[in-house]
Amino acid sequence: MAESARAGLISVVGGESTGKSSLAAGLGTRLPGIVVSEGLRNWVDEHGRVPRPTEQSAVMDAHRAAERSASLRADRTGQPWVISDSGPLMTAVYSIQYYEDDSLLPLALEWTAQGNWVVWCQDDFPWQPDPQRDGPHARADSQQILAAIFADNPGLPMLAVHGPLNVRIDTVLAAVSGRD
Repeated sequence: MAESARAGLISVVGGESTGKSSLAAGLGTRLPGIVVSEGLRNWVDEHGRVPRPTEQSAVMDAHRAAERSASLRADRTGQPWVISDSGPLMTAVYSIQYYEDDSLLPLALEWTAQGNWVVWCQDDFPWQPDPQRDGPHARADSQQILAAIFADNPGLPMLAVHGPLNVRIDTVLAAVSGRD
C-alpha cells in the first residue's frame, strides 16, 4: 500500500495590516488547504490583552501545536496544504519588536525552515485600522525586523508578495506549482 503524501506548510508573515489573514484565507480556498488562524490574535481575543513577555513562548508553542494539528487533519482528509496565518515566526518578531527579546527566534526559525514556503506580505497598500493594531509605524518596524531575519537566513524558502490580493494569490500559486 502506498503511503499518502504529507500536506505542505505555507507560513504567511508580515507586519500589521499587510494582508496576511486575507491571503491565508484566499490560499485556503484556492490551493485548497486548512488555514490555521493567527495565534496571537486568538490569544488577545481570549485574554483581552496582549501577552506579557513571559507569555510569548506559550503563544508561539500554541500556534505551532495548531499547525501540527492542522497538518494531521490535512493528512487524514487528503488536503494538500496547511496555511498558517502569521506562524511562530511572527510571535518571535513581535517579541523582538515589543520586548527586545530575541530568545524565541532560534526555535521559530527552526520550525519555519521545516515548512515549504514562508510568504512575506509586503506593505504596499493602505493601512487598515483594527482595535488590535498599533499603527503604520508598528507595521514598518515588523517589516524591518523581517527583512533583517530573511537577510540573515537566506536558506529560508521565502517568497515576497506584492500588490492586490488576487495578484498575491496568483504569485503563491505559481510558486507552489513550480516547486511540486
